[in-house]
Amino acid sequence: MKFKQYQFLRQEAIKRLKAKEIRSAYEKISLPIDIAKTLDPIMLAYIGDAVYSMYVRVELCSISISKVQILHALVTDFINAKAQATSFVTISNLLNESEALIARRARNSHVNVPKSSSVQEYRASTAFEAILGFLYITKQKERLNSFMDTAFSITLETL
Repeated sequence: MKFKQYQFLRQEAIKRLKAKEIRSAYEKISLPIDIAKTLDPIMLAYIGDAVYSMYVRVELCSISISKVQILHALVTDFINAKAQATSFVTISNLLNESEALIARRARNSHVNVPKSSSVQEYRASTAFEAILGFLYITKQKERLNSFMDTAFSITLETL
């Protein structure tokens, strides 16, 4: 993306944000499943990444380690593409029809894969994050927590 295009899009986003009514982010995000299924899977993955990152950080802070360097190293062990791809393989058998659709669309989305992971790992981790984002915006809290608990346990076993 060219710098002028970036500047324009950034300013447009700021203008739109300023025009909106300010409410809690969690209140804003509540969509019926039928509508949520039509959202861009990359946007769902973006939300899912934030949700899972927060979950992992809260879990790690609960063990009362105050060294940020250690916490950061542990967080990256949990939220990297390889760990999420491994978790996705396990939970993929538990997905319902809507979640499987989201996962398939996210896995097939065009994304730029970083050098730190393989294409397959990155696509699977994107699918994992998209499912979490989907569950979050449709307020399926129990299912979301179940998947995050499972992913956390799977990654913990590999450390």
